[in-house]
Amino acid sequence: METLMLIDDDPGIRRMLGLLIREHSLGRVVCELESGEHAVEELLFYRPDVVLIDLLLPVVDGVRIVSQARERGFSGKFIMISQVTDRALISSAYESGIEFFIDKPINRIEAVSVIRNVCASARLERSLGVIQSAVQGLPAVSPAPAARPQNAELEAKIRSMFTEIGILGVSGSEELLWLLRRIAKGPKTNLDTLYRELLEEKNGSCDEASLRALRQRVRRLAQRALSTVAELGSEDYANSVFAEYGSLLFDFREVRQQMRCIRDPREIPGRINTKKFIFGLASRL
Repeated sequence: METLMLIDDDPGIRRMLGLLIREHSLGRVVCELESGEHAVEELLFYRPDVVLIDLLLPVVDGVRIVSQARERGFSGKFIMISQVTDRALISSAYESGIEFFIDKPINRIEAVSVIRNVCASARLERSLGVIQSAVQGLPAVSPAPAARPQNAELEAKIRSMFTEIGILGVSGSEELLWLLRRIAKGPKTNLDTLYRELLEEKNGSCDEASLRALRQRVRRLAQRALSTVAELGSEDYANSVFAEYGSLLFDFREVRQQMRCIRDPREIPGRINTKKFIFGLASRL
């Protein structure tokens, strides 16, 4: 079971989050803080798997806490919570090392979905770490021929996700499939490096025009997926695809903006973050 820490100066928010975590068996809360004053020291003491932290805290703000904790080797995952709508502040929060950003007032369905996905990601990384440690302790052996059966299972899983978010068979989906296969092999690498590897394998070369075209195809796929997820949420807020992918692949505020655009075409469409979209999909493999 994952361990969680709650850092928010509003006792009502901490109470609600704690209740959601218990009701949905999302993990165990090991510590609650109402100020950022000693937050980094407490993080390093408890070493929780997931931290839910307010952006605007007394004494030390959430972004500084995340940055300082990362500098001191804390590897747990952060979910930031705030009423702040300033995009520069939100961007700085992501740059400091958070996984997701949840708006206040908190939507219960969104919060449960985000916490569950981040806990699953933490659990997966922990399992991979255990496996890697065990493998490093084994004596070296001659490499065996590559086994292929897992590839069919992996591909089926990816195509199933593509079907759910409405991009199977769409231009660029086969290239996205290649990217996800490559990420699944690990280790993680820069997205542009992956794009270049794909083009080198596909075309034998990689020029800037091809790179721009590939980026655009992937962005269009992500935008289409955002539309699918938003449409499902507009019809039924409890829809399983909306609940699972709304926060995993996109900034949820942009999902809500896309929902507004669906209801009123004069609204600006929601925006996507290609890296979050791709690595969000990869986290489900």
